[in-house]
Amino acid sequence: MVVGLLSCHLPAPARATGPRVNRLESSLVKHRLPHLVGPLLLAGALAACHANPGPAPVEEETSTTETQTSTRTTTAEAGEPEGTRNNISVGIDALRNGFNPHLVADDTSFVRDMAALVLPSAFVDDRPNTDLLESVEEVGGTIRYQIAQEAQWSDGTPITGADFSFLWQAMTTTPGVIDAAGYHAISAVRVTGGGKTVEVDLSEPVADWNQLFDNLLPSHLVAGSDFASAFYDTIPASAGRYMVRSIDRQRGVVVLSRNDRFWGANPASTELLTFQTAGSASRAGEFLRTGQSAFMNLTPTETLVDTFTLLPGTDLRVSDTDRTLELTLNAKVLDAGVRSTVLSLIDAPTTARLAAGRGAQLSVPERVDFGGVEKLPERPLRIAVDPADDQAVAAARAVVDQLAVHGIAAGTVSTDLASALEQALPDGEIDAVITWRRSAENPLSLASRYQCEQEVHSNLSVWCDPDTDTFLARVVAGAVDPVSARAWAGEFNATHALSLPLLRETRVEARTGGIVGASGDGAAWPGGIAGAANWRKNDNQQ
Repeated sequence: MVVGLLSCHLPAPARATGPRVNRLESSLVKHRLPHLVGPLLLAGALAACHANPGPAPVEEETSTTETQTSTRTTTAEAGEPEGTRNNISVGIDALRNGFNPHLVADDTSFVRDMAALVLPSAFVDDRPNTDLLESVEEVGGTIRYQIAQEAQWSDGTPITGADFSFLWQAMTTTPGVIDAAGYHAISAVRVTGGGKTVEVDLSEPVADWNQLFDNLLPSHLVAGSDFASAFYDTIPASAGRYMVRSIDRQRGVVVLSRNDRFWGANPASTELLTFQTAGSASRAGEFLRTGQSAFMNLTPTETLVDTFTLLPGTDLRVSDTDRTLELTLNAKVLDAGVRSTVLSLIDAPTTARLAAGRGAQLSVPERVDFGGVEKLPERPLRIAVDPADDQAVAAARAVVDQLAVHGIAAGTVSTDLASALEQALPDGEIDAVITWRRSAENPLSLASRYQCEQEVHSNLSVWCDPDTDTFLARVVAGAVDPVSARAWAGEFNATHALSLPLLRETRVEARTGGIVGASGDGAAWPGGIAGAANWRKNDNQQ
């Protein structure tokens, strides 16, 4: 029996997503199943899929800071008209999705770096941010933040406890946020002292409470908006050393300008930072060769490292990050035997090569033993993927093809991640998700993956078990040391077959002698983009 092509539309919630028009489209290619599954069973599965489109999406009002879409000449292309002493150009990957550093869907190397430059955090490098806070302490289950009186957003609005409260509420109500566990432990946020005193009450102990309230966002400009789309076009106000001057998605150019309202002791050293999409290895090499760019932070290609290595006077750094492309199965609709079978049949190294489109600088996570083939699925599997993520899409197609070889029918479902987590995953409309995720290296990340209360927020596997919750509460409280917690996480995933790591993110950084960092030493590496507020032009560069 040969089964043809089936297209089905899964229901989607009405969402005010602005540019992110919610659309779930599934193309399930059926393959002949082995003798264990009969034609009648497959026919029943196909009959269950029918058209049921959701209501039309609602468009948002235009963002306060309008995205630049004109075709005006960029700073880099015009030979830096602002003055070569006042502008540093940096090569980056193509822009994808929005600029909210708290969303899994928006989480990229550049979005992280941009957030570090324009947004304030309670702690920086595990130390209190003395620019933002006059003091911070934890006493008896309450964290007390005293915000500096002069702390303000780039539009002149004071930073207050409203910004803390806004982030807490958004992190506990928005699907697809990063590391929500710590925020779920908060029972109340109380604001006094004219908005400058913030008392955060915890319902349970959180040992790593210093990880809370990073990358605060301007609540006065976006309160009441959809958190999943409010920062799609820009970050409308800054409280870091830089502010967003313009974003041109069509041409892949982001310009940050020095924030003249920054009140701290160390304002940015350079007036403008211009980030432009490099596009290809040859183009990136040309940018560095001609001095059009002084720094690069890019995803590897087959020839990128070779290109940079041949450029005289160019320093190179290749490193892995904490992000991994993963296939996560829905534990609510697939039993342990099916999950073990599916994950055991996927060749992670092959999938990694196909997803990345390269063999060079390819970092594949260690193989996980899920116990082998135990039970075949009794219906076609639906794998959700963000269509804006080319590597995730390629990985999903590779997974579908590999399962087909073993007689398992599967197909991809294109959707934004927020919609998948809000409805499709918990309602059982999709069986798996392929997306980039931060590794569970710390207690809050680990708890966010598996705690019941995170069901539609950080827990992509929709796993929920009281015993697991009890253990993870001890992890969050610091009663389990991090090394033991990570070992438990590896064994837990292997036992329950919840997710398969496919590809670890690798970054290639390259720089010429055109910039120096805080030390002023032209021979010293100036740090990554997140530290670009300390960069300046090298006076000794010929």
